[in-house]
Amino acid sequence: MQEQTRTIIEKVFDTWPSIRDGQVISDLSVLDHLLSLQGERNAFGVAQGINNTFSGFTDEDDQSIVLLSGESTHTPDEAKLLAHILITRLLVGAGLHVDRRIQDALGDAYANTWCVRGEYRTTPLVLAHSLWLIALDPQNHSDIPLAINWEPTYYQNSEVWDLDYRLFSHYDVKERALDWAAHVSYSPERYSGCSRWNIIEPLIRINDERAHLAIKQLSDSIDPETEGIGVAEILERSRISRLLETNSR
Repeated sequence: MQEQTRTIIEKVFDTWPSIRDGQVISDLSVLDHLLSLQGERNAFGVAQGINNTFSGFTDEDDQSIVLLSGESTHTPDEAKLLAHILITRLLVGAGLHVDRRIQDALGDAYANTWCVRGEYRTTPLVLAHSLWLIALDPQNHSDIPLAINWEPTYYQNSEVWDLDYRLFSHYDVKERALDWAAHVSYSPERYSGCSRWNIIEPLIRINDERAHLAIKQLSDSIDPETEGIGVAEILERSRISRLLETNSR
């Protein structure tokens, strides 16, 4: 029987552990395919003129994502933005950050997470995974401006973005993200819908006092849910727990 065709997100999940753990990817065709999905149909914001985001879904796909740790998206927009971040994370982790297409993808990921004005407009689940982009970004300490194209009509909403402040650096984003992580670490209600383990793992890779504080707070807390978590999800959370213990020694 022919193997069922894997969805884009399933391919991302299949490939990510090798990149995350520093292994060499022998089949670069997967990365080529993901790179070709930039600006394609069903990408986040593409209908509103954004052309640097990656599409994680075909027309036939259910536009939702269930993560290996058990959490799931609740709206198509959340799923599309998370898919873009997951694909960008994979490509940055593979060492493609020097390519302008990846830099543009990072720009749109950050514009819709850490560069909004006032309260963050997306979910803790999306923000937690965006922490990975900062952890993997070799320029996260730099004041070099991010490659954000603010021209699309989508970015002209003054309630979401400050139209008079458009210049953000890699360092600016890192500062905002770490402030968020430290803030939410004090209460599970502040990261509702997201496992604490998905916040902890990228923070382990960021050497900053706020990251250390957030990790301490989160590691001392208790997962609120007691039902509906399967063995696969428990094992994924246990993997991160072991990683935390190893890095705490």
